[in-house]
Amino acid sequence: MKKFVFKFDPLLNLRRNERERCQRLLADVLRHDDELAARRGGIEAERLLQIDELRSLNSGVRGVDVDASTARRFYAVHLTARLGEIDVQRSVLARQIDACRQSLIRADQAVKSLEKLAEKQQADFVFLHERREARTLEETWQAIHAGEPA
Repeated sequence: MKKFVFKFDPLLNLRRNERERCQRLLADVLRHDDELAARRGGIEAERLLQIDELRSLNSGVRGVDVDASTARRFYAVHLTARLGEIDVQRSVLARQIDACRQSLIRADQAVKSLEKLAEKQQADFVFLHERREARTLEETWQAIHAGEPA
């Protein structure tokens, strides 16, 4: 039997490569977002620690250590600014994640449509080939039995 060859196989391979590229890009962006989320968690914990230390310094019995209090307050404000920067970066990444997901959906749809076409064409190819073989067998049988009396 002749082998089925899908004429759009190079295009299907191209679409599969595009889908894999979209998957890798999405994974990279998600990994970067996770790293930022982890960094944000660490900075938030450090900021809360500074605020707790600031409270303990201000509730001291011997009075307030102004220099230590100012340093802690300044550092807490600095950490809050870093949290804001991370939040901005994560909002940008959220848009990138959405765009990557949409690209991946489109790439996956393109692959699936070509795969479906390939399956249909292969089924048609097999059907036609089997039909030809059946016809050839029928003709051979008739040729062999054509001279026999009924």
